[in-house]
Amino acid sequence: MKEYEGLFILDTEDSATGVDGIIENVGALISEAGGKVLKEQKHERKAFARVANRKHTGGFYVSLVFEMEPGSLLEFKAALAKRSEVFRAQITIAQPEPAEPVAD
Repeated sequence: MKEYEGLFILDTEDSATGVDGIIENVGALISEAGGKVLKEQKHERKAFARVANRKHTGGFYVSLVFEMEPGSLLEFKAALAKRSEVFRAQITIAQPEPAEPVAD
């Protein structure tokens, strides 16, 4: 399995479940694709610098580090595209954590 890092912009305006519910739904999609969420980091709601659509002037940012088979990533992205509460998603290969220096 490979580790991936996803930055998700969530549209919480029309969601009845709120931020935590949307994050759980994205985690469920990862699980359905055979993956596992390793880390979750909530950021905050931010306004967009460039507003392309007045309906979407900002979003709640969340980062998830997850592991998944490379072949399942396409399936996950397709399922994610069907979710209206996920406004944007950027998924990259996670960089390994730097090793702790060894004290002499």
